[in-house]
Amino acid sequence: MRVAIACGGTGGHFYPGYALARELKRRGHEALFLIRDNDPAKPLLEAQDLPSVEIHLRGLSRRPSLSWFTILPKTLCAVRMIGRVFRSYRPNVFVGMGAYVTGASAAAARLGRIPIVLHESNSVLGLANQVVSRFSNSLALGLPLTEPVKIGVLTGTPIREALYQRGDSSQARRDLGLKPGLRTILILGGSQGASALNLQTPAALEALGEPVQAYHLCGKGHLETTKEAYSKINKTVFSVVAEYDADMVRAYAAADAVICRAGASTAAELLAQRLPAVLIPYPYAAADHQTHNARALENAGLGQLLEEENLTPDTLARALMTLPKDLTESPEIKIGLPPAAESVRRLADIVEQTAKAVR
Repeated sequence: MRVAIACGGTGGHFYPGYALARELKRRGHEALFLIRDNDPAKPLLEAQDLPSVEIHLRGLSRRPSLSWFTILPKTLCAVRMIGRVFRSYRPNVFVGMGAYVTGASAAAARLGRIPIVLHESNSVLGLANQVVSRFSNSLALGLPLTEPVKIGVLTGTPIREALYQRGDSSQARRDLGLKPGLRTILILGGSQGASALNLQTPAALEALGEPVQAYHLCGKGHLETTKEAYSKINKTVFSVVAEYDADMVRAYAAADAVICRAGASTAAELLAQRLPAVLIPYPYAAADHQTHNARALENAGLGQLLEEENLTPDTLARALMTLPKDLTESPEIKIGLPPAAESVRRLADIVEQTAKAVR
């Protein structure tokens, strides 16, 4: 079976498709990636011997701009190009992981009478998936949707295999220069950082009134201001601050709790790691999807939702105090999701079944 997978643009859309391709390859199938031109994921695909085609296309601006006048002709050109790729590659099924490349690729698949499987990682359908779901054959869901759909099946969002289980906490803390026996809070603001989290978290940790340490990933360009914020609090808080850490397996292993945004990939990783979290959604996310993701994790008993407009050191400290200390019950089960290791297998099953059903 040959499968075309549209993903990329952001890590949240790429890594689930990458995990799916690896599972399909293990089952003896072929996968071709459709990614944007100059996608940062291309070197990884090349290293794993996974073929790809670059599509010249960019997303639609949410605010009025001159790009609105060029998006239609660019999309039509992309659909024609992808149509040529499909006629050459002859996929048995197309899989769209969301984002703008999915829209154009699904249109070409529809014109070529190729069955379509969609995956939505968030609790709200993205714009491309909203449109394409009207004529898709299958829809896999990473989280329960706020507005249920007829064909949606909960599969969870595939993540890297290394994150299925927690790593060695003591070793991770030693490697990071943290203290072995101290309660550790991991702070994640995303690769670009989150100024609100960087500036408010140090004082919030101080307000806990107990010895605690932070492993704070502040994002590119925020290192000095974040370190300065920690320098202004008392010494009950020990901190290690870095812009970025490529080894998230180690970062999660070191943590007892997390303060973070509520993107879909982060949500899936927290569920797999069973890490309690204070979730502070990015307030400008499309369709406010991060707030809906955070509510899903809150319903699972995993986290506390704290909106950025209400974020202060005191509110953040109170949210940290209410987090569960021990997640004895699997949080994913509470919202109907399979364990992390099952997510990619369920999605691969749907892809195989869809391809067979339309033959």
